[in-house]
Amino acid sequence: MFTGIGLIAFCCIFGAGLVGFLLGRRLPESHRAEATQKIVQTMMNVVAILSALVLSLLIASTKTAFDTRNKEIEQFAASLTLLDRELMHYGAEAKDSRDRLRAFTARKIALTWPDRGLRPMMDDPQTVEILDDIEAQVRAATPVNEVQRAGQTSALQLIGELKRTSRLLAVQQNSFTPRPFLVVVIFWLSVLFLSYAVFAPFNVTVLGAMVICAVSVSIGMNLIFDMDQPFAGFIRVSPAPMQQALDQMAP
Repeated sequence: MFTGIGLIAFCCIFGAGLVGFLLGRRLPESHRAEATQKIVQTMMNVVAILSALVLSLLIASTKTAFDTRNKEIEQFAASLTLLDRELMHYGAEAKDSRDRLRAFTARKIALTWPDRGLRPMMDDPQTVEILDDIEAQVRAATPVNEVQRAGQTSALQLIGELKRTSRLLAVQQNSFTPRPFLVVVIFWLSVLFLSYAVFAPFNVTVLGAMVICAVSVSIGMNLIFDMDQPFAGFIRVSPAPMQQALDQMAP
């Protein structure tokens, strides 16, 4: 099952095929001659090649972006776990900081992976404030030995990484594949289906093949649309690393 732009693509492409069948029945016989068919199909091969190249480029681009978001979440979760371990070296003195870190992680999970139908909120002022408070507490702490001194330096570096990654995810939330690319590809594919249907016999086999092909192409378009929204689409970045980090922060 597909939704969004995949459904739009299917309606346009299959609809163009049906129009092609109707148009083919109305064209004069001289316009449906074998020579005309060969010329039209030769020209449409250029459009087919362009469509395949652009579609594969869009899928590869969105897949790369999706994998990048996934790695950023894994790195973010690893930094949270390491920061919690560094704070443990301070003992009871860091209890408030660790509590805040758990609250920060839980809120990040809730906002980044909301219920279906809700948009993720990557740029949340409250989580920024919590992280700033943790950083202030770490800076204000007075190390009593070399272990705590090294832990303070490492903790501040990890907080900086968390801030950087958090901001990067917020900026990337609005980075989408340009919609004109998708519109152009759908137009090209619609033209292809129309041109093929004009010269095709109208029977169940041809119609079934057209449906299967239109569904297959539309699923590809839907993959682009879903991977373009890694925290809100049907295909989402897994929250498992963040949940594991939260589970490991038990007092």
